[in-house]
Amino acid sequence: LLPFAEFGKRRATLDDVVAHIKHICDLTGSAEHVAIGTDLDGGLGREQVPEEIETIADLGKLAHALATSGFAAADVEKVISGNWLRILRLKGWLA
Repeated sequence: LLPFAEFGKRRATLDDVVAHIKHICDLTGSAEHVAIGTDLDGGLGREQVPEEIETIADLGKLAHALATSGFAAADVEKVISGNWLRILRLKGWLA
């Protein structure tokens, strides 16, 4: 999540996450292809998640950061949960 020159020197921030999400949206042409996975179930150590995120309850901070950086409300919803829900429904894993 960090610029290459800063990797290993500091923890990522929500601004870094937003910048990466914007980059993927720019590459793909929309927010239709971005979905977050938190790994807050133990997949990553505390030092590997953005510094503003302490628990799953803090994910609203990412939604707020996306909205205040210019993402439309519909695109924030897609990134936070909508794209995963769409994929799960397409696969038949969710009604």
